[in-house]
Parts: sequence; C-alpha cells; structure tokens
Amino acid sequence: MGRVFKRLFITLVVLVIIVGGAIWGLLRYIAPDQQLNLNYSPIDVKQKALDMVKELKPELVLTEEDVNNLIKKHLDPIIKEDVRVEGAKFHLVEDRMIADLNVTYRQKIPAQIRAEYGLKWEDHQLILEPKDLSLKSIRLPSDILEKVSIPIDLPADEVISIKDVKFETGQIRVKFHMKLPF
Repeated sequence: MGRVFKRLFITLVVLVIIVGGAIWGLLRYIAPDQQLNLNYSPIDVKQKALDMVKELKPELVLTEEDVNNLIKKHLDPIIKEDVRVEGAKFHLVEDRMIADLNVTYRQKIPAQIRAEYGLKWEDHQLILEPKDLSLKSIRLPSDILEKVSIPIDLPADEVISIKDVKFETGQIRVKFHMKLPF
C-alpha cells in the first residue's frame, strides 16, 4: 500500500512540474518583446492646416508619428472588462494600420497583441475598423476589438473643404479644395 501511495505522490509531483513548466513557458511566450507606453505629444492639426492655407499649399500630411500621438490621445486603455492597454505603437501601411499593443489581463498577465485595422475617413474623423487580431502567432477573433473613431480637428468653413484623403505607407495625405474669395 505504501508503495502505491509513493508512486502516486511522485506521479503527481511530476505532473505538477510539467504543468507548471508549460504555464511558465506560455506566459514567457506571450509576454511583450518591446516596452511600449501610452505617452503622446499634443499635436495641433488645426494649426498645421492653417499653416498649410497660409502657404497656399492645398495638402496636409499627417505623419506616422502624428497619427500615433492622435490615437494615443484618444485611446481608451480598457479594451474589454479585464484587458487593459499599457503601451502602444501604430504603423501606417497604405489603407491599413498595424497596432502593436502591450496589454495586461486582470492586472497580472502581461501580453503582446497585434491588431490590424482598415482605415477610412468620415466627417473629419479617422475611422479604424478591426480586421485581424493575434497574440504573438496565435490568431484571436477580431470581434474582440471595436470600431474606433479618432476626431481630427480641421478647419471647416466656406474657404476650405476636404477634397480627398489618401492613406499611404507612413503617412496620411489630406488634400483640400480652397475657394479663394477673390
């Protein structure tokens, strides 16, 4: 009888070590590779647009850094009830945006996720529509993410109107139609 309990005990210890090692390996795998934050520098898009008008150049270029700052400014760090964004970095690739996000689950488990959004422009807002989501190489359902609207404060009056918005790698070009009053 003692021999059976001894074998059972050893088997349980080995199983606990294997399961513990597997959990430790998984946590190491999903942990963020790079340190990201939510710090941003304020950007005055309206002033940028007015400077463009003063120079009579009917185009405003929002760089990837500008877009990073605008999104971080308007980002709600709570994605879902138990998931919080701790850091982010955004990359513009034509009409898509790739978001590298460092998140924590239940304030205990850090992870790195990558989200892909489609970009649209509607009524002075940059619209981010979720397309893909992954935890490292593990695909997750993209319906976890919600559509995001980022307001872009541009001058709007009878002298200037938006003619076209082009999404390019590394930047967004906003082309204006200027109606000069003379």
